[in-house]
Amino acid sequence: MDGQNPLLQFEPGLMIWTIVVFFFTLLVLRKIAWGPLLKALDEREQRIQDALSQAEKANKEAEAAIAKAREESAAALRKSEETLKQAKLEGQQLRERMVEEAKAESQKVVDQGLRRVEAEQRAALQQVRREAADLAVQAAAKLIRSSMNADEQRRLVEDFLREAPQARVQ
Repeated sequence: MDGQNPLLQFEPGLMIWTIVVFFFTLLVLRKIAWGPLLKALDEREQRIQDALSQAEKANKEAEAAIAKAREESAAALRKSEETLKQAKLEGQQLRERMVEEAKAESQKVVDQGLRRVEAEQRAALQQVRREAADLAVQAAAKLIRSSMNADEQRRLVEDFLREAPQARVQ
């Protein structure tokens, strides 16, 4: 036995103590090292799962917010288009109403002008009639005052007519 390696020899006592120490070390490691290590790994795994679920939840919320923003944007666009159409329609109606009012106002002004012209024409016609009547009365008075022959009467009327425009100016 002198030539053999002592580590390769079978000794039952050493083997039993090695097994006892191995199991004792295994129990101690399980209580001291593996428990906290496994607990830390479980906690880390839980934190990772929570982070993943929160990220997934945040992603879904972001997608929902994007979809909602798109819907609101589309609704705002539709509303602005409707408002624009309404404004165009109201502008068209306003323009038509203004044109109609302008036509009515211009017709009113034309009618007033025509009435004024007619009134002035009537007044001028009455003035001409009055003056003609005055001239006729004056001519008749002169003719009555003088009993003259036809040539003298004609000369008298011509003189009167020459004097008549001057009398009107004065």
